[in-house]
Amino acid sequence: MADIRSQTIDALKGIAILIVMVGHVLSWNHMEDGYLYDAIKVIQMPLFIMVSGYLCGIGRRVEDLTTYGAVIRKRACAYLVPFFSWIVLQHPLHPFTNIWETLFGLDKGLWFLMTLFLLNLMTYTAQLAGALAGRLQKQVFWAVYLGLGALVVVETLLGWEFLSPGLTRLYLPFYLLGYLAGEHRGQMESIPVSVKGSVFGVSVVGLLILVIFYDLQDVGSLPLLLRQLAASVLGCYVIVYPVSWMKEGKARSFLAWLGGYTLEIYVLHFHFATILNQGKTYELYSWQGLIFVTASFAAMSLITAGIIAVTKKIPMLDFLLYGKRCTGTALHK
Repeated sequence: MADIRSQTIDALKGIAILIVMVGHVLSWNHMEDGYLYDAIKVIQMPLFIMVSGYLCGIGRRVEDLTTYGAVIRKRACAYLVPFFSWIVLQHPLHPFTNIWETLFGLDKGLWFLMTLFLLNLMTYTAQLAGALAGRLQKQVFWAVYLGLGALVVVETLLGWEFLSPGLTRLYLPFYLLGYLAGEHRGQMESIPVSVKGSVFGVSVVGLLILVIFYDLQDVGSLPLLLRQLAASVLGCYVIVYPVSWMKEGKARSFLAWLGGYTLEIYVLHFHFATILNQGKTYELYSWQGLIFVTASFAAMSLITAGIIAVTKKIPMLDFLLYGKRCTGTALHK
């Protein structure tokens, strides 16, 4: 059962990275639309973050300072090493200036890695505080966790830019949902299939309504932000439910295999999203547009796979570019 569950998680990561890749082909070639791209945008990163939270929820809890130090070092290696390495690689003449600028605007770099590290840091810090509290473990965990979450919100309201607290605030609900689902996976698995299926149907209908009738990229007010969050939650479930029921076979195995290389693909693929672009803009919903998107996706995938195959054979590059070898495990594992 554990292997099946693990393959399901890897398959989810595989689908998530495919969605990210398609989204980058559209956005980097200026082919965004108000339907397909909106759906991709509200699902891609929330799904990644939710899966990460789930893995934290089912993982071993921090019980003392030694365990805390070990898990933070592991996460720092997996996320922060490639985060800083890619800044230096892309700006070799002025690395420190660009590192400083990126820390005050994470979307200039691989923001996902730093944001995910901060979300993990908050959770493990709260776990440590709870473990040290003894019988009040749960109460202290939530007090510290919610306190850290409130701090992020305050930083956002004050306009602080260091480590882009707005990104942490935006993705914190998805990480927390995943964490709670993982922590209470027994209860989640005991929910009747009919109920899960009904929720899936409602989620599909709800997502379609939101995508078709509303602009999900407009988050200029709290109601608009909540609408986008609702679309993201519905979209994530629309992906999670069918994957959890996917039968063993080549498709599932391929997605799970792909999910083991999410970080490698994530940091590389978008550099080649415009490889076939000759300065012409295509309409997405046309034969030319569909052919261009398909060809661009294929070319981007092949180049990315080739670079990964070469760099993975060099331990130092595997460490610097992907944060591997230092832990001996793949991202999120």
